[in-house]
Amino acid sequence: MDTTQLSTIIGLLAALSVASERLVEIIKGIIPWLDKKNSDATWEAIRRVGVNIIAGAAGVLTAFLASDAFPSTVHMPAGSWSKVVLGLLASGGSGFWNSIQDYVKNAKDLKAQQAAKS
Repeated sequence: MDTTQLSTIIGLLAALSVASERLVEIIKGIIPWLDKKNSDATWEAIRRVGVNIIAGAAGVLTAFLASDAFPSTVHMPAGSWSKVVLGLLASGGSGFWNSIQDYVKNAKDLKAQQAAKS
């Protein structure tokens, strides 16, 4: 995978992530108890699970709705699973983006090492 395709995929995931996060915020505005932390640990755990389920569903829905706009450089396998995976990745939050940042940094370092050997 070249850096152009990697940049395209990261940009696509970023756009899907922002769009799905907006959708989650809209849903949390409609269902107020999802937006407010609960002092009871059990109910807070239930609220967090609910928000995570909604985030995953919003990511998948966003990926399906936006699939016609995916750049042609992103070669998606046939079927719906790739959209489901992209949607779940986009809904991953900051942990996902920290992993992406580490991956890009390591790819950049590897490319620099290869250039230094040449």
